[in-house]
Amino acid sequence: MCAVADETMAMRTLFRELELTSLKEGVATLHLRDPSYGSVAGSRREQIAEIFQRIVGAPIRVELGLPQAAPEQERGPIDDPVVDDPVVRQAKDLFGGTIVSVEVERGTD
Repeated sequence: MCAVADETMAMRTLFRELELTSLKEGVATLHLRDPSYGSVAGSRREQIAEIFQRIVGAPIRVELGLPQAAPEQERGPIDDPVVDDPVVRQAKDLFGGTIVSVEVERGTD
């Protein structure tokens, strides 16, 4: 029973790293968000296809690919007071993140 639970958890983890980029003519194209899962996904291609077939209700062939890198954009420093907010700084430090943009949400009156 433990091996089944471990296998289920492994597949759930793998599916979190997959992104469906196309589904047409019986072919599901999936890209991995993290390339380090490439060998795992490749070895489980049949299991992935079986799960997709159950979801879609039709035979599916699965193609796997690595993430497609987005073109780098030149970014300058963000000039917004929220960047200096202590809570924002703490979140950046905790998660090792960076702020790439700040958007002001306008309420409807």
